[in-house]
Amino acid sequence: MPSEQIPKAIRLEEFYRRLTATPPASDFESAFKLIESTLNEVEDELTEIPFDPSQWQVDGRLYPPQADAETALPDWPSVRRFRVRRHHTNIAANGAIEIATVTGSIEWSKPGNDGKGVWET
Repeated sequence: MPSEQIPKAIRLEEFYRRLTATPPASDFESAFKLIESTLNEVEDELTEIPFDPSQWQVDGRLYPPQADAETALPDWPSVRRFRVRRHHTNIAANGAIEIATVTGSIEWSKPGNDGKGVWET
């Protein structure tokens, strides 16, 4: 199905659905890789837009967080925040993930494998 027929909102829902179905991550690295692989899988299956991070602003594809988009959170050293267009992706050292709008509304979250959320670490 051509990419213009599947809105970003539907693809984002599918991304959240798939993330929910996965086992919790145990650390930052595995959580980051889980986000990356799941979102790329969704976009590869539901769009015809080739993966090209240099085109993120214009091609219509959803991209996972990139290392250069990390923002330090001095009061939360166990949490790493990434700015992704209209969202913040927060990943804790225990593998917990939270995706929120830049205004602070939580859209999706998942505790780490220790059962704790992003801000409980």
